[in-house]
Amino acid sequence: MDNQYLKNIKTGMKVVILTSQNKNSTGFVEEIATRNPFNEEGIMVRLKSGDVGRVKKIILSEPEQNEKAMIEIKKILEKGENFYTEFKAEALWSTTYNPVQMKESKSLELREYGQKASKVIIAKSIAAFLNSEGGNLIIGVKEKKDEGKFEIVGIAEDLKKVRDSGIDGFKRIIIDEIIRTFFPPKIFNHLNDYISFEFVIIDGKTICWIKIKKSDSRVFLKINDKEIFMIRVDSENRTLEGEKLVDYCVRKWGGR
Repeated sequence: MDNQYLKNIKTGMKVVILTSQNKNSTGFVEEIATRNPFNEEGIMVRLKSGDVGRVKKIILSEPEQNEKAMIEIKKILEKGENFYTEFKAEALWSTTYNPVQMKESKSLELREYGQKASKVIIAKSIAAFLNSEGGNLIIGVKEKKDEGKFEIVGIAEDLKKVRDSGIDGFKRIIIDEIIRTFFPPKIFNHLNDYISFEFVIIDGKTICWIKIKKSDSRVFLKINDKEIFMIRVDSENRTLEGEKLVDYCVRKWGGR
């Protein structure tokens, strides 16, 4: 049966699992726990809901799921960057820079944060959406500045930097080296309440779609022992400090 073979189970699939409490749970695969190519009782997975169990039935296969997500992504791309959407070509571009390249770069982030600059930029984008009204951060889309359009480039360059771990390794970097590293524990410990991931193939190129919900309380990043507060203003991310920061938090969350 399809549910018994590791090769048939992919993240993003909609499946029915049997939990350890002997209950059926339906949802989308967030993480695959089984490493053996075959298990007679079904492949062990964790759903986006947090439920863990063995797959008993595949409801929505990868091609069908990808087609649905592809339609949604294309609608988002047509609207371009706005208050609810931001595009990034890569998430790990700075990780291979050497000291000479960093010194000569025009990037303020690269000169300040070094090889972790690209991860800091992703962290700031996620935080801005959390502190605003939520939104979509899509990695693998490059802006054509001369034409005012966006091109799907995919995350192939990022995947080269995670070596053999592929999409799962890329996702782990986002979670462990960005969210766990820069965000407060409440975000990492309750990740599924705020952030979800979907990898979509469009024209043969894989993009990473990070869906972010608005936070129910203020979220500060901690980078180089400094606390940073980000918000979304139109199609840009902004840092708030001092009186403006206090006023924003009071108006949005009151005493929380």
